[in-house]
Amino acid sequence: MKNYIESILFGICEKLQLTPQLYELATQRYETIIEILRKDDVFKQTELNVYPHGSFKLKTTVKPLAGEEFDLDFVAELPINSNITPKELYNHIVRILDDDASHKGKIEPKTRCVRVNYANDFHMDIMPGKLIDIKTQEIIVPDRDLKSWYHHSNPKGFAAWFENQARTRLLFEMSEFHHGQFDVEGVSEQEITAQLEPLRRAVQLVKRYRDIYCDKNNKEPVRSIVICALMGNITSFTGNTIQIISSFCAHVNDLIQKSNGQPFDVRNPVVNEVLTEKWHEGNNYQDFVDMMNALTTDIYALQQCSNNSEANHLTKKMFGEEITNASILRHTRILNEARQAGKLSVDKSGTLNTQNLGTPVKKNTFYGS
Repeated sequence: MKNYIESILFGICEKLQLTPQLYELATQRYETIIEILRKDDVFKQTELNVYPHGSFKLKTTVKPLAGEEFDLDFVAELPINSNITPKELYNHIVRILDDDASHKGKIEPKTRCVRVNYANDFHMDIMPGKLIDIKTQEIIVPDRDLKSWYHHSNPKGFAAWFENQARTRLLFEMSEFHHGQFDVEGVSEQEITAQLEPLRRAVQLVKRYRDIYCDKNNKEPVRSIVICALMGNITSFTGNTIQIISSFCAHVNDLIQKSNGQPFDVRNPVVNEVLTEKWHEGNNYQDFVDMMNALTTDIYALQQCSNNSEANHLTKKMFGEEITNASILRHTRILNEARQAGKLSVDKSGTLNTQNLGTPVKKNTFYGS
């Protein structure tokens, strides 16, 4: 049963993330914007460093609900010695892109960022920033009115922390698992990356659950970076996505209980930045608590499912009917292809697998009368 649920969750995540084609298209358009900006006279005199941050950088993008587009975030970073103000940088970006024939009519000025809309695919939000520490890569970003450099941040540092936190725990737990016989130096970057995928899937699934729950219940959704920061503290070697989310729920619920009804702070691990300032406004914190209570209940129920029908019904509720149905069809197709290829087996527990574990399942040779 666990293998079936993991397969369905994996398929859901495949449908949630940017497709390879869309990812390539986003990369091409991002590189085009960099080239356009750097050709302008103002940036021939001062270096401009443009780079992705958020889900695009962390590879935790989640397909928005119906009628919305992928939101891809970027930073346009000035060097440490620049005298350009946030408003000036913002206006330069708007001017340059709006004057470009391929981007004319696609530019939408937003608070603290410039949005580039690509119809029916995604939009890119470009946020002004200024480097203040070369070693730590800390930057400052504008206040809401773009009047001054105000808010400290570190997108590059956070991305590095997220990756390193997972890797450190991975190597520690693998060495414990092998009782000290694991050769850390022998692990390649590719192997480590493959083992980290359950973490990214767990983040994607929690973000998707948040979107559906908050939309249905008219709640304020918690920021994605808060989910990533909290998830990064409980990362495990286990390949069981449900267990990672369950550990996430236990960790967060413990913080909620210890806070005695008051909002607790979630801080950026690489810079002096409180990521949960909005929890002190209105019902935002209670909305988060309510979401966590619902997620905890649903994840526990999913772990207790005893048959495919129960699991299908619950995953549709948690992550959306259309995307879950697509994952179920994917799972069925993989099993049928494995069976026809003679690669489908059933182990002692009665679980089907495609790793030749147990008794081979005979091909379906019934063609009717």
